[in-house]
Amino acid sequence: MKYKQHPPFTIQVELTEGCNLYCSFCGLRGIRDETIKNFKFMTPKIAETTARQIADAGWRSRIEFAMHGEPTMNPYMLDIVSTFRKHLPKNHIMMTSNGGGLLKDASTKIPNLFKAGLNVLALDNYDGVKIVDKIVEALRRDNVEGFDMYDYPSCGPIGNPHIRRPLSARVLIVVQDIRSASKGTHAKLSNHCGAAAPPNNEQAGKRCAKPFRELSVRYDGKIAGCCNDWRGVLKVGDVRETNIEQLWHSDVMYAMRRKLFHGQRDFGACKGCDHTTFRNGLLPDNSGSAKLPKASAADVEVLEKACKGKSYAVPVWRDWERKK
Repeated sequence: MKYKQHPPFTIQVELTEGCNLYCSFCGLRGIRDETIKNFKFMTPKIAETTARQIADAGWRSRIEFAMHGEPTMNPYMLDIVSTFRKHLPKNHIMMTSNGGGLLKDASTKIPNLFKAGLNVLALDNYDGVKIVDKIVEALRRDNVEGFDMYDYPSCGPIGNPHIRRPLSARVLIVVQDIRSASKGTHAKLSNHCGAAAPPNNEQAGKRCAKPFRELSVRYDGKIAGCCNDWRGVLKVGDVRETNIEQLWHSDVMYAMRRKLFHGQRDFGACKGCDHTTFRNGLLPDNSGSAKLPKASAADVEVLEKACKGKSYAVPVWRDWERKK
């Protein structure tokens, strides 16, 4: 019987492409010049389309507002969270943020995010800017209640922002700066497919779970093969044109899976990507019992076609790329 991939464990949704920060370790530098913020926002219409399609597919995937920018900068943030909660009443919904759009009036905005339907708000506490420290100070000063608060990873596994919690949960997690963290799920930087740091083949030959467990929807409804492909080199499709379930089961995604099941990181944005995923023995299905054949010549052709033409985002070439 032909193998059919299980629904994605996580669906990342990009509320904003562009950020209030310009961190040295971030793939944003591969699509944005430092002097140009040029925010691009997901609209309520695209959010409605995406959320409705996920609901129609019957997926119970965790929804995470994150990806290639700061989600709280989106002026439609609350409306979009409410839209996803309306269509997906039984899905776990979280947001990963540096707090940039919450700093002003955090004591009102954060409770409103939870009221809109958020279960978890993970705030990356970058030491150099202290945005999150100021937010926490304001919440404590104003005695804001209605949610639990953890410092991760010092609090232990209970503060892991990625574990699924009861739908009644309302949790704010302060995440240690990834540059200094030595443990926890936020303790390893990747090169973001060469957009953040030079290509690195240390993971060559090793499996990657991304296309088996995760689907990433960009601000404009487009889907690349992986969230680490900041530039959108490997193009899968667009939820405005093709149903999200069809995209998940597209020839491009299956070609990626057959390649990466066998550790073949030799195509598109995956070439030189050093991202590490976990529990790779449990692929391609949740028990690790199914097997996938090696990629065929037809798969290679599909991937080559998906990588041809302009990327979704206009590249800003890094120093190591200019030297070529």
